Amino acid sequence: MFKRTLATLLLFVLFLSGCAMTSEKLIIQIEKKTQKTEGFYAELEVVVFSLEGEQSYQVKQWQDSSLRWRVEVAAAQESQHFICDGEQIWVYQPGLDDYYRIDADRGSLELAPPFMLTGYLAQLQQADSYTFNEEEDPSGHQIYNVTYAGRIPGETICLSLDQKTLFPRLVQTYLNEEPLNRITVKKLELNPTFEPNLFEFTAAAETEVTTQCLRKPLTLTEARENWPIPIFLPTYVPTGSSLFVISRSVEQEREQLILIYQGPKSFTLVQHPNAEVTIYRSATSSDVQIGQHTGLYQQNSDYSLATLWWSNEQSNFILTGSLPLQEMVKIARSLVPDGV
Repeated sequence: MFKRTLATLLLFVLFLSGCAMTSEKLIIQIEKKTQKTEGFYAELEVVVFSLEGEQSYQVKQWQDSSLRWRVEVAAAQESQHFICDGEQIWVYQPGLDDYYRIDADRGSLELAPPFMLTGYLAQLQQADSYTFNEEEDPSGHQIYNVTYAGRIPGETICLSLDQKTLFPRLVQTYLNEEPLNRITVKKLELNPTFEPNLFEFTAAAETEVTTQCLRKPLTLTEARENWPIPIFLPTYVPTGSSLFVISRSVEQEREQLILIYQGPKSFTLVQHPNAEVTIYRSATSSDVQIGQHTGLYQQNSDYSLATLWWSNEQSNFILTGSLPLQEMVKIARSLVPDGV
């Protein structure tokens, strides 16, 4: 009887040790869970820390298995909606006619869904290394704490994962140990029933024309017509990239010229007559010297897209692309007036 009891205890201990979560098992389990999940709905409370102080947002997000998604971000009396129907990404403010549209394939590089929980899980699975520990929260539930390096130097992302769903319950991002944002998951539903039109956006055609999301391509000669100052062109572009299309549009009651370069390293250069423009500085913004002028460099939320703002005596410039900072500065420093 004693031997039988001892054998039973040994089997029980082996069973428990085999079921214990490890860092290696965690990644495998996350992959299995996300593959089986048909979609989710989450409500988040987000705090962003910046030089201007704390900014609070209420966020709702939906995603289905076909990677269609919808994110609604609300702050104070304003809100902004992001919708991906699989082919297009739409960005708009409820109550306003203006909206922005981008192809989903291009948008995967330029516009990440804000604070998307599955995005953090994907980053974790792609991380070169991470730390892992298990603890009990105040309510007695086990949680898995994972920390990994972000995509920019000095960035650290800390996830507290629910033991059952393996979705984040808390996301905290730091830059050089200074907090950037904190995301608290208030509600999570896996495999919910989605409303039929949840991932669709319908807008009047005339609204899009008014906001000039449909832009008429121009030749360089046409672009020069009635443009009040010289057009600046880069004398350096990455190997294989070339000017694809030129267009003009109105943004915040100012006309701007848009030059889109395509190739292995695509980028967009926007310019308009010099004016006093206030650029929002976040905790991850940095100053960059461009000749005799100082520019401002900023990356988007998942660091797949970077933007560089600067001015000279004649024009304001916005350079956007999935390019390294050194490459963007090289393009910016090479700008000369057309015809020089």
